[in-house]
Amino acid sequence: MQSVETIIANLYVYAGLRSYEDTRVSENAARFSEAQSLYARYQETLSFFTPELLAIPEHTLSQLLASTPGLAVYTHYLEEIARMRPYTLSEAEEKLLAMASDPLDKFDSVFTAIDSSDLQFGTVIDSDGNEVELTNSRYGAFLHSTDRRVREDAWIGLFKGYNALNHTLAANYEGHVKSRVFFARARGFESRLEHATYVNAIPVEIFNNLLTTAKAGSEPLQRYLKLRKEALGVERLEIWDMYAPIVPPTMADISFENAKQLVADALTPLGQEYIDIYWKGFEEGWVDAMANRGKRGGAYSWGTYTSKPYLSMNYEGTLNNVSTLAHEYGHSIHSYLTRSNQPQVYGDYKTFIAEVASMTNEAILMQKMLSEASSAGERAYLLSSYLDEFRGGFYRQASFADFEARAHAKVEAGEALTADVLNNLYADVFADYYGDAVHAHELNQIEWSRIPHFLRSDNFYVYQYSTSFVAATALAKMIIEEGEPARERYLTMLKSGSNDYPIALLKKAGIDMTSTAPMEATIAVFDDLVDQLEVALDEMNALTVTRQ
Repeated sequence: MQSVETIIANLYVYAGLRSYEDTRVSENAARFSEAQSLYARYQETLSFFTPELLAIPEHTLSQLLASTPGLAVYTHYLEEIARMRPYTLSEAEEKLLAMASDPLDKFDSVFTAIDSSDLQFGTVIDSDGNEVELTNSRYGAFLHSTDRRVREDAWIGLFKGYNALNHTLAANYEGHVKSRVFFARARGFESRLEHATYVNAIPVEIFNNLLTTAKAGSEPLQRYLKLRKEALGVERLEIWDMYAPIVPPTMADISFENAKQLVADALTPLGQEYIDIYWKGFEEGWVDAMANRGKRGGAYSWGTYTSKPYLSMNYEGTLNNVSTLAHEYGHSIHSYLTRSNQPQVYGDYKTFIAEVASMTNEAILMQKMLSEASSAGERAYLLSSYLDEFRGGFYRQASFADFEARAHAKVEAGEALTADVLNNLYADVFADYYGDAVHAHELNQIEWSRIPHFLRSDNFYVYQYSTSFVAATALAKMIIEEGEPARERYLTMLKSGSNDYPIALLKKAGIDMTSTAPMEATIAVFDDLVDQLEVALDEMNALTVTRQ
């Protein structure tokens, strides 16, 4: 069974990677669709397996495990399947669900086709007076421009593009949410949230604790945004000001070669083994870094148990891109370490763990840069950049999870998700987290429509960015301060794959995510970083006055 799965997985990932290279090539998109259908048929063929396995009495299965040495490796795997016993259907019903998975998983493909190929955003006049095509990959660089007019034009240009398809994207998202609710109810779960957390062995209280703690702890976020407004010298902070440098950039137009070295130097606390794997990836062609027309936007790491852990991004030379390289490489090295140390049955890792490796890299990178900052201006630039990443990784993702929860609750209550309903939901969530610290332009309410993570088949994914940021913040601190013991615990977790439950693996690494304490500690770190930024900005202002 595993050998067949290996072949199908390689076909699937290869077709997907070729399709994402240039989403305008219809032949590649067609092959990817065929691969998706093949995988669905494979799942359909295997639909008998779990029901038959669960038909074996528990005591009989325990005796088989005890008396058959070759089965020992599957102990945890069988425990995970046994957890699903109350929610596993008959063989015929499982087959029907497997057959339904392919057509009901197409909403993400629809969004990708619209987002990467069909949507056009026009052009933007850059700060040098050149007319430049506005694309998703260039959008981030425009938002980091020091020219406010460029930022505003880029933001409005992009959002007008999505707004033109507001009703289409709403209908697509409603279909996706209804499909997820269908699968949850078919298995007997009371809600899609319960389904999503139970499957990953995550107590639903962790999700609820995150939303409660993040909203209650949003004052430091709003304080930072008000500090950003003062530093920019604007009368009102607009959405397009939220990523602008608040001090002159000390790092810009970074070559990709320099970015590679910056990341390697920063990650030395993770040990020589980790750094060797890092350079090995470049030598073996894991990385597709540069932006191209038609290439899927964003960044991701993807592979199979027997393939290289490929990494794709759209590098434009910003400090944010350097962080993205560190982030995605965290995924790829996690995959490499897992697959090099675990049998195929545990050769992947749960979503709850996945983002920890990437965000730990980002945190270590930023700590390294901050420690080497040679001036108040450099510290202020790095701190503001880190706070923006912090805001995006923790608060923003928590607000996204809040939006998902509210949208699913409406469908589960029998309500429709029209464009107006979704827009109002998003506006309400935004207000809960950002308050009056930033002006919510009317187009901001449609931002939900451009978030690809909302269309994942394993939705309720985004909250795990926030919980991963919490774990990564603590782990990076441990690795830097404790050294070898913390590093070994961390690398052991990366090498463990899915051979234990995510919460247990994090506890072994030194983090208890069942408590709100790590979340509260993360908010305290953010608050302290805001304090540090205030000091750095005051030092810069004092120096300016002295020179005058």
